[in-house]
Amino acid sequence: MAEVQHERVRDSVRPVDLGKLLERLQLGIGQAAHLCGVSIRQRSYWTDKGIIKPLERGSSRSYDYPAIVKVCLIKQGLDKGYSLEGAVAEAEIFLERQDKQETELAAMPEAQLRELLVDRTEQLRGFADRIRRGLRTYRVSGDLGRLVASVTGLEKLIAFLEANPYTVNTARQIALRVGREAEAVQQELELLEKRRFVQKISYPGADVYRYIPPRRR
Repeated sequence: MAEVQHERVRDSVRPVDLGKLLERLQLGIGQAAHLCGVSIRQRSYWTDKGIIKPLERGSSRSYDYPAIVKVCLIKQGLDKGYSLEGAVAEAEIFLERQDKQETELAAMPEAQLRELLVDRTEQLRGFADRIRRGLRTYRVSGDLGRLVASVTGLEKLIAFLEANPYTVNTARQIALRVGREAEAVQQELELLEKRRFVQKISYPGADVYRYIPPRRR
């Protein structure tokens, strides 16, 4: 009996529809200003100028989700150095383009939409892989300034080593295989060796670097 009740409770709960939730969102001027990172005075001025349209709730004003999004976009424009007029224009262009894309997606044939989704999924997967490589590079470098300067090189080197486990080569040979300058690869291998990502073996006349992938637990 307890199992039946448990199943009934579990089946009665569904994921929250965020879209419908946002449609009902209404914030007062203070809450909306705080959420968007602007002052109440700015928000009031933009409302009085007709840039933002509030919801009239008795004698007070409230703002729905589209109004909040527009304010956030305007704030971005101001932070980038636009005048208020320029920031508003940029925000409205962005919103118009977004509305057009949503309309086009809604009218798109199912087969074309499926193809688009597959393409976007591949793009996101590639982006996620790049983030993972960047995080590995950061953990190896341990220094944010050095990471910014050499993230692309370290990314490529780490990706090469992981794609070619049990590599045993000199820095010059590895540089030839990755198509990069030997001096830069030498410096990055020394960094990786200090972080115990690769092992350096010294032979007469040459240092050899060995990469053995860590064992999975």
